[in-house]
Amino acid sequence: MSTARTPQSSTPCLCLALRQASRAVSRLYDDELRGIGLRTTQYSLLQSISRSGEVRQRDLGELTLHDETTLTRTLRLLVDAGWVVVRTGEDRREKWFNITPSGLAKLEEARHAWKRAQQRMRSRLPDGVWQNLLSVLPVVAREAAEA
Repeated sequence: MSTARTPQSSTPCLCLALRQASRAVSRLYDDELRGIGLRTTQYSLLQSISRSGEVRQRDLGELTLHDETTLTRTLRLLVDAGWVVVRTGEDRREKWFNITPSGLAKLEEARHAWKRAQQRMRSRLPDGVWQNLLSVLPVVAREAAEA
């Protein structure tokens, strides 16, 4: 087995940097939410559904930029847990989702864990980086989605 290292590309890869950051940040948030019985992906979807009210799966996917397979899998977990309810639309292929009282209670239960994750992440970043990321990343996501 060779111990020689492959030289890094001289051109930085934005996709790689974003994916690495996303995985690391998700682990930090998942660590805090684990005790509540949620993952970051589930918490985020519960928040999105809570904010938007009843929402079509297609619209939720566009709002959260989830691919259909990942969104379907995560929504199924939320429905199975009783935190989200699903109904068929006028077009039988259309699915509408809404948060249940149990889902709202789960969000409230998770709020302190989420705040701890936010504080842990914020405290690790140099001054100004937190706000810069919150300003820049939505632009990056929107532009990439529209490309």
